[in-house]
Amino acid sequence: MKKTILVVDDETGFREMISFALSGYGFNILTAGDGAQAVEQFKDHHIDFIITDMKMPKMDGLDVISSVKEINADIPVVIMTGFAIEERVQKALGYKAVSCLRKPFNIKELHDIIQKSLGAIDRQ
Repeated sequence: MKKTILVVDDETGFREMISFALSGYGFNILTAGDGAQAVEQFKDHHIDFIITDMKMPKMDGLDVISSVKEINADIPVVIMTGFAIEERVQKALGYKAVSCLRKPFNIKELHDIIQKSLGAIDRQ
Protein backbone atom coordinates (compact mmCIF):
# COMPACT_ATOMS: atom_id res chain seq x y z
CA MET A 1 0.00 0.00 0.00
CA LYS A 2 1.28 3.46 -0.88
CA LYS A 3 2.35 5.65 2.02
CA THR A 4 0.90 9.15 2.29
CA ILE A 5 3.14 12.13 3.00
CA LEU A 6 1.92 15.57 4.00
CA VAL A 7 4.14 18.41 2.74
CA VAL A 8 3.67 21.70 4.60
CA ASP A 9 5.29 24.92 3.39
CA ASP A 10 4.00 28.43 2.83
CA GLU A 11 6.27 28.79 -0.23
CA THR A 12 4.17 27.35 -3.07
CA GLY A 13 7.06 26.65 -5.42
CA PHE A 14 9.10 24.79 -2.81
CA ARG A 15 6.05 22.81 -1.64
CA GLU A 16 5.25 21.81 -5.23
CA MET A 17 8.86 20.85 -6.00
CA ILE A 18 9.08 18.53 -2.99
CA SER A 19 5.63 17.08 -3.73
CA PHE A 20 6.56 16.36 -7.34
CA ALA A 21 9.89 14.78 -6.40
CA LEU A 22 8.39 12.54 -3.72
CA SER A 23 5.47 11.48 -5.90
CA GLY A 24 8.14 10.23 -8.32
CA TYR A 25 9.20 7.80 -5.57
CA GLY A 26 5.66 6.43 -5.48
CA PHE A 27 4.23 8.21 -2.45
CA ASN A 28 0.74 9.70 -2.21
CA ILE A 29 1.21 13.40 -1.50
CA LEU A 30 -1.05 15.82 0.35
CA THR A 31 -0.07 19.45 0.79
CA ALA A 32 -0.82 22.35 3.08
CA GLY A 33 0.17 26.00 2.72
CA ASP A 34 0.19 26.69 6.45
CA GLY A 35 0.16 24.96 9.81
CA ALA A 36 -3.58 25.19 10.39
CA GLN A 37 -4.27 23.53 7.02
CA ALA A 38 -1.73 20.85 7.93
CA VAL A 39 -3.48 19.97 11.17
CA GLU A 40 -6.84 19.81 9.36
CA GLN A 41 -5.34 17.53 6.67
CA PHE A 42 -3.92 15.35 9.43
CA LYS A 43 -7.32 15.07 11.12
CA ASP A 44 -9.12 14.35 7.83
CA HIS A 45 -6.73 11.83 6.19
CA HIS A 46 -4.54 8.89 7.05
CA ILE A 47 -1.02 10.33 6.88
CA ASP A 48 2.13 8.27 7.36
CA PHE A 49 4.77 11.01 7.37
CA ILE A 50 4.92 14.81 7.61
CA ILE A 51 7.46 17.24 6.19
CA THR A 52 6.96 20.76 7.48
CA ASP A 53 8.70 24.08 7.13
CA MET A 54 9.83 25.62 10.41
CA LYS A 55 9.03 29.26 9.69
CA MET A 56 5.48 29.97 8.53
CA PRO A 57 3.01 32.72 9.39
CA LYS A 58 0.39 32.14 12.08
CA MET A 59 1.22 28.52 12.98
CA ASP A 60 4.87 27.51 12.58
CA GLY A 61 6.42 24.07 12.21
CA LEU A 62 6.87 23.62 15.96
CA ASP A 63 3.14 24.23 16.43
CA VAL A 64 2.41 21.69 13.68
CA ILE A 65 4.57 19.05 15.39
CA SER A 66 3.04 19.74 18.78
CA SER A 67 -0.52 19.55 17.42
CA VAL A 68 -0.12 16.35 15.38
CA LYS A 69 1.85 14.59 18.14
CA GLU A 70 -1.13 15.18 20.46
CA ILE A 71 -3.24 13.19 17.99
CA ASN A 72 -0.61 10.55 17.08
CA ALA A 73 2.61 10.59 19.11
CA ASP A 74 4.28 8.16 16.68
CA ILE A 75 3.87 10.16 13.45
CA PRO A 76 7.31 10.78 11.96
CA VAL A 77 7.97 14.44 11.16
CA VAL A 78 10.86 16.15 9.37
CA ILE A 79 11.37 19.87 9.86
CA MET A 80 12.80 21.95 7.00
CA THR A 81 14.34 25.32 7.63
CA GLY A 82 16.13 28.04 5.80
CA PHE A 83 16.67 29.81 9.12
CA ALA A 84 18.59 27.32 11.24
CA ILE A 85 18.23 28.89 14.67
CA GLU A 86 19.82 26.22 16.85
CA GLU A 87 17.43 26.75 19.77
CA ARG A 88 14.40 26.13 17.53
CA VAL A 89 16.07 23.13 15.86
CA GLN A 90 16.73 21.59 19.29
CA LYS A 91 13.14 22.29 20.31
CA ALA A 92 11.87 20.50 17.17
CA LEU A 93 14.08 17.52 17.92
CA GLY A 94 12.80 17.62 21.51
CA TYR A 95 9.29 17.25 20.08
CA LYS A 96 10.57 14.04 18.51
CA ALA A 97 11.08 15.31 14.97
CA VAL A 98 12.92 12.63 12.99
CA SER A 99 15.32 15.15 11.48
CA CYS A 100 15.87 18.79 10.69
CA LEU A 101 16.94 19.55 7.13
CA ARG A 102 18.42 22.90 6.23
CA LYS A 103 17.19 24.36 2.93
CA PRO A 104 18.30 23.79 0.28
CA PHE A 105 18.74 20.04 0.75
CA ASN A 106 19.14 17.02 -1.46
CA ILE A 107 15.82 15.28 -2.19
CA LYS A 108 17.60 11.90 -2.05
CA GLU A 109 18.62 12.69 1.55
CA LEU A 110 14.96 13.40 2.38
CA HIS A 111 13.85 10.20 0.63
CA ASP A 112 16.41 8.17 2.62
CA ILE A 113 15.12 9.65 5.91
CA ILE A 114 11.53 8.85 4.92
CA GLN A 115 12.38 5.28 3.92
CA LYS A 116 14.33 4.67 7.14
CA SER A 117 11.52 6.12 9.30
CA LEU A 118 8.71 4.28 7.54
CA GLY A 119 10.70 1.04 7.55
CA ALA A 120 11.15 1.30 11.31
CA ILE A 121 7.40 1.82 11.74
CA ASP A 122 6.58 -1.16 9.51
CA ARG A 123 8.82 -3.40 11.66
CA GLN A 124 7.03 -2.46 14.91
